[in-house]
This record gives sequence, C-alpha cells and structure tokens, in this order.
Amino acid sequence: MRDAYLAGPLRVRIDAAEPAVREKLAETLALYDGPWEGPFDDVLLEARAVATAASMVDGAYLRCARMSVDSAGGEFHATTRCGAQMRSSRSRRMTWSIEVPREVVESKQLEELEDLISLALTAGWRNAGWVPVHAAAVVRDGICPILCAGSGGGKSTLTAAFVRSGWRALGDDKLLLRYGKGGSELRALLHTFNLHPRTREWFPEVGDLTLLPQYSAWTEKRKFRVDRTWPETTALGARPTHVVRVRRDAGASSVRVRELDRAEIFLTLLKQIAIPGDRPSASPILSTVAKTVADLRGLDVVIGEDAYREPDCLVDFERALFA
Repeated sequence: MRDAYLAGPLRVRIDAAEPAVREKLAETLALYDGPWEGPFDDVLLEARAVATAASMVDGAYLRCARMSVDSAGGEFHATTRCGAQMRSSRSRRMTWSIEVPREVVESKQLEELEDLISLALTAGWRNAGWVPVHAAAVVRDGICPILCAGSGGGKSTLTAAFVRSGWRALGDDKLLLRYGKGGSELRALLHTFNLHPRTREWFPEVGDLTLLPQYSAWTEKRKFRVDRTWPETTALGARPTHVVRVRRDAGASSVRVRELDRAEIFLTLLKQIAIPGDRPSASPILSTVAKTVADLRGLDVVIGEDAYREPDCLVDFERALFA
C-alpha cells in the first residue's frame, strides 16, 4: 500500500491504524489515475475508530444523500448516516480528522467514507483554483463536449460509445474545470469508467463486467479500465466547446438532438456541480460557470433505450457537434 496518492493537483497521505479503514481510503484514492505534473498541495487524512456514533449535523453548508456538512470560521464538520464524522483542522491546513464507529469498522461497511474523502478532495481542488464537475467529457479535433446527466443518466455508456467512434475520453464521471486568461480548461482526474454489466449487450468487447470490482454498494456498475480494452483513447485535458444535456427515453430507439438556449446551458452545467450553501464559497464557483458557458454551445440529446445497437447511432450527434 502506497504512502501517498495523487488526485489531480493534490498529494494525499493516509494515517490510519485500522487496516479496514486504511484499505478503504487507499482503494478510493487509487482510482485517481489521471497523470498530473506538480507542484502538488498536500492533504493528510487521519482516521481512527471510536466507540460512539456521531449525530448528523444540520447540513447548512452542504447536504447530499448520505452526508451533511457544516462550516464555520473556515473549518468543516461532516457527518454520515453510519455515524462517521470528519473535521478539518484550523491550525493545520489541509488536514482532516476522520472518526468511524468501531462497530462500522468491524462490519467493514465503510462505503460512506467515500463521501468524506470526496469532501476533503473537493475542498483541496477548490483551494487550488479548480471547480469539480460531476460530468463526462470527450475530445476530438478540437471539439470537447461536457456530457451532463444525473447519476445513472447514461454518461458512462455514452462516453464509451464515443470512445468506440474514435474520440478520446477525459473521464465519465469526475472532471476539474477552471477559467483563466486563455479561457476555460477541463482536466481529467481518472480514466476508470463506471459501466453497468448490461453495457456488454451493445459493446461486446468489454467482456463480462460482473467479474470486475463493483463501483460501490449503491450500484451494479463496475470499475472498468478504459485503456485495457481501447488503448490510447484517453486524454488529460481539453478546452470545452459544448455543454450537452443527456437524457434517456425508454420509448425511443434512436438519438435525437436539438440546440439549448443560453439559460439552459448555464443550468445544465450548474446541476453537475455541488454548490455550497454559503455565499463566499459559492460565488467563485458560479463565476467560473458563468464565464465558461459564455463561450460554449449547448445541445440536448435524447438517447433511446437500445440506440447503441445501431452502429451509426452517433452520426447526427457528431454532425451537430461539428456544425
């Protein structure tokens, strides 16, 4: 097990005595395999088992399915449904203390640690000037659409379809975005896709995905290394050109495309970003999104249930991107 893990512009170290906790933290951090050049900001995760479970905080700063976060004086306090909690250190920058109920450690039901890690990484990325985006992106010949949808909305399958058609993938789920003098920039964080076992029905070369590690306890998706099946099809970064709203339609059999207006483009990208509840933290994020979408075109793409069975299913979509 490594002493440090790179996650974009961050170098993360783990200090955990409990083997199960250390393994879970390491397993989650090891997914971030997108190469980056330094310098790196250092992050320390200190974890220990405790006797009692923590009560849920209010979630005034951020609230999601399994985690609530409060913030005061630049210090974060996060709790999860299983009773784990994490605090940032005011005196030691980028140091996070994690406490996990011992009964949770012994049961090895540690999936909610992924949410705590995500918070620590998100804070680090923002401190480094990046906005984390829960979206996919591909690039070819200077065209780079940001593919937006909710969890289970079809981002990963669509990204795989693009890769099979000659595009390079920045990622299918997590990206970093910033806006600078040269305009907006996207960077890759990881090149492991989260594919549902059914993907094999449309793309047989992926093989039996049920043999691969499960992405999490909350989904049937599997961790799929893109380069093992489609070599040299990943990208490290690109300048985005489009925002694409991806929607599924069980009653359709093809891919339909239409233009998005400026307001739709802004809202589509905004939905892929966790916006904190306090104004000082939210303001730079909203500014980055507003500046980014001012330069981008938008498309609404509706994908039929079995559209990927047709080898030319992306033709109209690609034509719209290059128009």
